Amino acid sequence: MSEIEKQTDTSESVSSGTTAEVVKEESKTTKKKSPVTAYTIAIVIVAVILLGVLYKLEKEGRSQTGLFDAIITKQLENTVVAEVNDSEITNADLATSMQQFGQAATAQGVDITDPQVQTDIRTQALEVLINTELLLQAAEAQGIKVTDEEVEERLSAIEADMGGAEQLATRMEELGITSEQLDHDIRDEIIIQQLIDKKFAEADFTVSEEEILATYEQVGGEEAGLPPLEEVREQVVAQITNSKEQAVVDAYITELKESADIDIKEE
Repeated sequence: MSEIEKQTDTSESVSSGTTAEVVKEESKTTKKKSPVTAYTIAIVIVAVILLGVLYKLEKEGRSQTGLFDAIITKQLENTVVAEVNDSEITNADLATSMQQFGQAATAQGVDITDPQVQTDIRTQALEVLINTELLLQAAEAQGIKVTDEEVEERLSAIEADMGGAEQLATRMEELGITSEQLDHDIRDEIIIQQLIDKKFAEADFTVSEEEILATYEQVGGEEAGLPPLEEVREQVVAQITNSKEQAVVDAYITELKESADIDIKEE
């Protein structure tokens, strides 16, 4: 064998030996790293489980770390309290409605800290939300729409009633209502009013003299210290007309409920 061949053979042996050693070293290194990797994975799993437990405790009010406040609040807001056909009413919707009912009750001197009053407010607030959704769905089915001009006109009227844009903004802040929400509510109001107007056009709200006299006497008349009938005739007629209009609306909502799929969730 020539020297060149010997050198080549030797070189290949060295190269082969070196590769084997590297493989052995890598194998040792891998074996050394495995327990660390497994330990790391175990820590991650435990951490995830711990976070899950903390989240559950906070949601149930048994822990106050504050780590999940934003998540829990958002989840509670998005909790569905009722379904009207394919539409959902969330806890956030109900909270806003209850706040409005609560403020109205407080203005009338009602103690809203009373548990029964709170229950009544929740029931009434949810009922209004359900009725509103039913009316909106009926309006959509009839193709009723609202223009931006109509919304702007109604917003101007609301500002005027509130004493100006600044007073309206203050009131919105008290109720936690954004400009987007107000715009949405105004659109809903106009749409529902147009739907109700169509129902009113089909109804007869004529007020008879007998109805006027009966209503006046029902509240006591002059014997109860009221002004003479002729002085309050317009107010009596308006009261009777409003009662008839409300009866039409109530009957229509009852009709809508009979054909609707309404699912009220448990508290």
